[in-house]
Amino acid sequence: MLAGLGRQHQLAHDYSLVKSVLGLSLPAQIIADLVEALYSTYVADIERDLNVDKVLNAFRSNIARPFGPLFQERKGIRQPNVLKAFLLFELTQDKPNVARCESIAESYPEHAEHSLIDRWIGRLTSASSSDEDKAVLARQALGDEDYELALQLSLESRPEAWTYGAMLRCAVELEDKQVTLRVLEAVRSAPEDIQSKWSKRDLARLRQLEEESSDAGTVTSNSHIRPGSDWLSWANYVLAGNYDRHPLQILADASTRWDIESFVSDPRACRELAERIGNARGDAEAVFRDAFPALVEFFVDRQANPMRGFMPLYSMLIRIVAWSGTVSANELELASVLMQALIGLGPTKGDYVEALEAFAEVLSANSAPGNIDWALNAAEMLALYASPDHESRLRFFTAVVGVARVHAHRLNPARLAVLSLLAKDYGAVELLESFPPQVDEHAAAVASIDFAGLIGIYTLTEPAGQRAREFLQKLLPQSRVEVNADYAATDRLKHLAANADIFVFAWKSSKHQAYYAAKEARGNRQTLLPLGKGSASILDCIFKELQRLRY
Repeated sequence: MLAGLGRQHQLAHDYSLVKSVLGLSLPAQIIADLVEALYSTYVADIERDLNVDKVLNAFRSNIARPFGPLFQERKGIRQPNVLKAFLLFELTQDKPNVARCESIAESYPEHAEHSLIDRWIGRLTSASSSDEDKAVLARQALGDEDYELALQLSLESRPEAWTYGAMLRCAVELEDKQVTLRVLEAVRSAPEDIQSKWSKRDLARLRQLEEESSDAGTVTSNSHIRPGSDWLSWANYVLAGNYDRHPLQILADASTRWDIESFVSDPRACRELAERIGNARGDAEAVFRDAFPALVEFFVDRQANPMRGFMPLYSMLIRIVAWSGTVSANELELASVLMQALIGLGPTKGDYVEALEAFAEVLSANSAPGNIDWALNAAEMLALYASPDHESRLRFFTAVVGVARVHAHRLNPARLAVLSLLAKDYGAVELLESFPPQVDEHAAAVASIDFAGLIGIYTLTEPAGQRAREFLQKLLPQSRVEVNADYAATDRLKHLAANADIFVFAWKSSKHQAYYAAKEARGNRQTLLPLGKGSASILDCIFKELQRLRY
C-alpha cells in the first residue's frame, strides 16, 4: 500500500516490515515494490558516482546484507531500478553469477540509458562454467523466470537428466514455435532411463507442447491465449471471456514481468491496445475499467518521461475515466496525470481537442464540492502548457468556473485567489464578474490568526508552489514562505523541513529521497500531504492548518 501511495522511502525505512517477509515466496509485484523502494532510498542519488566501489559499498551495507533474501528470484521483473538492484546484488557477491549479470543487462530497456549498466558490468570477468555450475545457473535462471537463459544452459548441458524438465518448462513459457520444435526434438531423443523418471508435470508439459505443435496456427478457444505473456495477449483474453482465472489476478501477477520495449519501438502496438480497450463492451469493458490504475502505473509512472508513441493510450485511458461517470479522488488524480503526460508531448490539435473533451466530461461528472480543488488544479495544469486550440481550453476553464459558481459558498480565500489568477491566465477575468457577493468569513478568520511563522512548501511543480507563495504573502504579510523543488535530499530541503512552522510536502510530485529526508528532519511535527499537486491543493492544506491554529 505504501508503494502504491508513492511513499517508497517510508516503506524502505520500515525495517521490521521488510524483514518480516524475507525468506517467503513473494509475488513479483511485492518483490518489485520492496526492491524499488530500497534502491530509490539508498542508491538512486549516488548511482552515477564514477566511484563504483562507493555505489557497491552503499548497496552492500544498506540492502544486500540486511535484505539479501529478496534477491533470490527476480521472477521476470523488468523495471529499470529493480534490474539495477539485482545487478548490484550480484556484483557485491564473492563470486558473481556472470550469466545472471549478462542476462540482466540484456533485459534492461533499450530506450533507457545504458551507461550505468555498462560501467558496472565492466567489472565482471568472464569464466567458463562446468556442467554442475550450469545446473545451478539454470535453476537460478528459472527462479528469475529468465527462460531464454535457462533454455540456453539446458541445451548446452544435455543429456544431463535435469536438462529435460527445464527445457520443457522453458518451451511452455516462451510460447515460440521454433523453440517448441527444438525442445520436442531434444526430449524425444532422451534416453529411456531418463524418460522413466520424468514427473507428472514434465509429462503434462510434453503433451501440451505436442498438442500445440500439431495444431499450430489455429486458435480455437481461449485456452490458446497466454494472458500472462504481455498486454496484448492479456487484452485478447479479456475480450474472449470464459475465464479460467480472473484477468485482474493474472494482471497483478504478471505485469511486472512485461516488457515495455515492444510498445516503445512499435507505436502501432500501443494504438492496437488502445483500440481493443476502447472497443470493449460488457464484462470486458468492466475489466479494463478496473485495470485502469495498473495501466497508468505501467505506461506512465514507470517511465522517466512520457512517450510520444503512447499518446493513443493516454487518450483512451482518459476516456475510460470519462465513460465511468463518478469516480474516486485517486482516479481523478490519475486522469490529471494522463492529461499532463499527453499535453506535455505537444499533441496535434485533433489529439488535444479529443483528450480535452474527454477530460471535460470527467469534470462534468465529478463536479461535487469535494472536487473543487481538483478542478482548479486541472485548469492550472492546462494553463501552464502550450495549447494548439485555445478555444477548447477556454471552454474547459469556463466549465471549471461554472462548478466554482455553483459552490461559491464553499470558496475560501485560497480557492478564490487561485480562481482569480487562472482567470488572468486564460484572459477571461470577465467570467468572475457574475459571481455572487461573498461574505468573506474565511478571510476574517485567517487574518485574526496574526501568523508570523515560516511556511515551507515542497513541490516539483514549481509554478504551483510559487502561486501559493504569492497568495500567502499577501494574506499573511508577517509570515515567511519558502518553496523548495530539489530532486534529492539536499541540506536546503532538510533545513526548511526542520525549521518550518507549517510544512507542506506535495508528495504526488516528489522524487528520490526527498520525502524521507523531510519527514526525518521534522521529527514528530506534522507534515501536510495534499492529495493533488496544484496550488489549490497546497493552499487548501495550509488554510485548514491555519484554521486549526485558531483553536
